[in-house]
Amino acid sequence: MTPTDSEARKLGTIVAEVTRRIQTSLESVDPKPEVALGGSYARGTWLKGSHDVDFFLLYPVTFPRAKLESDAIETASRAMAGYRVDLRYAEHPYVESFVEGIRINLVPCYSVASGEWLSAADRSPYHTKYIHSKLDDRLKLEARLFKKFVKAAGVYGAEVRIQGFSGYVCEVLTLKWGSFLDVLKNLSAIKPGEIISLETFDEDLVASFKSAMVILDPVDTNRNLGSAISTANVGRLVLQSRRFLSKPSIAHFLPEKSTKKIQPKKKTRLLLPRIFIVSFKNEPRSPDILWGELKRSSSSVSDKLSRIGFHVLRSTTASDEKTRSALLFLLSENSIDCLSIRQGPDYFRAEEVEKYFEKNRSKAVLTWMDADGKVKSIFERESGLTEAENVLRWMLQKNRIKEVGLSPRVMAEISRSYKITAADRALRAHRIEDWLAKEITALSSSD
Repeated sequence: MTPTDSEARKLGTIVAEVTRRIQTSLESVDPKPEVALGGSYARGTWLKGSHDVDFFLLYPVTFPRAKLESDAIETASRAMAGYRVDLRYAEHPYVESFVEGIRINLVPCYSVASGEWLSAADRSPYHTKYIHSKLDDRLKLEARLFKKFVKAAGVYGAEVRIQGFSGYVCEVLTLKWGSFLDVLKNLSAIKPGEIISLETFDEDLVASFKSAMVILDPVDTNRNLGSAISTANVGRLVLQSRRFLSKPSIAHFLPEKSTKKIQPKKKTRLLLPRIFIVSFKNEPRSPDILWGELKRSSSSVSDKLSRIGFHVLRSTTASDEKTRSALLFLLSENSIDCLSIRQGPDYFRAEEVEKYFEKNRSKAVLTWMDADGKVKSIFERESGLTEAENVLRWMLQKNRIKEVGLSPRVMAEISRSYKITAADRALRAHRIEDWLAKEITALSSSD
């Protein structure tokens, strides 16, 4: 959990080298930004084996925003010459690189007074200062313990792929409640709408926050850190907290088991034939952008399946974050009845009832006034639109795909080529890659 001395020395050497590179890159730059370390490393709460370092390039407020997204990015990229450099996106672009397996993020932002934020990243140096001023060695250990627990629960990380608890949020919660055990006790008893804050705040403004968990940023109490956390992940962490308190075990701190080979249990075998996978090739792009597009697309397909008559029990997305992605849907059934029921207007809405009968007279198999006073009809589904796989193919035909609501790029990628298969068939054919196996396992496993 706590990094070894050799780990700390190695990371310290790399930080010094990257700092030197940044300073060299800034020699011909005007204005010169201030360079500040950020993230868990700078705050002294990073975990053993978890090696990310953030460098913030703080430009004066007179520096144009357009140049923050162009010239500053060019400067950051030049500093990492000779290493792999990728452009990533949050509110604005930043540079990601790797040095000896260590992820290095170079993030341009503004040097501003507290509360006068010009970009979302402007708060980060204040986060580092705040945590440094509040966390002593004991609290740093408690924060690391909580981070390890959250990571093992599979809900660590604020990136779009996970929508979980960031390292900073873990530190804020540790500060709020004082110890790992007290964090878990409070999480176990948390109520909807409960506000978690270390500082005073505007009650009227905070009342408008609607996330499952409201966690106010102590350096800017107008900002809700909980808005990035999905309701499902709040529930998962609360559940794991209760389980640990009920029966403490080291297992709650161990990483998830490898999913390289799926060995279906008897219960899982019931689910695998009902998991449908739409896989396709994607163009490379920033992971956060890719995952956002995948999640929106998955939601749209789920809604469409539901409107057709299928019951989507769970859905998820998968990607190798390079060139392959997939949408996964767990359905309650592989096929639905050839007949569907549709509800019409109330009897007293004369004009609407007349229009309903006129429109559906020749289409409906049967129409009647139900016991609740609403018109109802039975329709026969189109031929072939009762099998889930056939319905997915029908939805994704080039002349219909625009009606599904996929993100534009995902729609274009699926339009070029895609494959639909059920998880059990894919397993039998041994065509499951690690990135996809992980999500199939998660979709068919209990929390």
